Amino acid sequence: RTGYRLTGEGQHLLEAARSVDTVVNTLERKIAGKDLRLAGAIRLTTTDSFLFNLLGPHLATFQNDYPDIVLNVTVTNHVLNLTRRDADIAIRPGRAIPSPLVGAKISDLNFALYAAPGFWRDHRHLDVKDQPWLGLDDVLADAPPGRWLRANVAEERIVFTADTFVALRHAAEQGMGITILPCFLGDGSEHVVRTSDVLESCRNGMWILTHKDLMHTARIKTFTEFMSAALKTETSRLLGSE
Repeated sequence: RTGYRLTGEGQHLLEAARSVDTVVNTLERKIAGKDLRLAGAIRLTTTDSFLFNLLGPHLATFQNDYPDIVLNVTVTNHVLNLTRRDADIAIRPGRAIPSPLVGAKISDLNFALYAAPGFWRDHRHLDVKDQPWLGLDDVLADAPPGRWLRANVAEERIVFTADTFVALRHAAEQGMGITILPCFLGDGSEHVVRTSDVLESCRNGMWILTHKDLMHTARIKTFTEFMSAALKTETSRLLGSE
């Protein structure tokens, strides 16, 4: 009824297997790090907000310039483990580079409040904290915007939650409530308006990261340098100052 339990011998085998797994992952990274060909696959992880609203044209240009490099993209708001090679490169928000990763900060990433024009016209007479709110769920609840919501909006005022900013923007466009969005995502919609100044306490960063063992792999280095330069042209959108 309580399920299976490892014996002492089984526990020793499990620890040995974990050690082997770590060694194999390390060897794979080091071997991949010596690959000098501008060919092969790159496993990229990023968020839906970045992919659908910023990266698309730049990925298309990269693919056109380097047709022998195949991009395998995983779209998620969860942080994939680059040490275990769940991905080779991550383009994601954050405030610092976690060890043992290396990379570059593209820009600060600003946030503000947004709502549909009709919703805002009907509700702007209310204190913003008394309006219907669209909130953050899952991993985004622990991001800076999620912490801002917990500190400033009562739980009973939240009428809808989602685990992606793209879903929150869609809900806001339907007039379901007011929400917090990255400025590049909110400003990029014709169906919502910004209802606040930039929220300074929510400021995050946009990073491009890889594992230190892969940084000299030709295709990894080429992609990170290309994408870093391309995304720096989007700085005004990321800051919400365009």
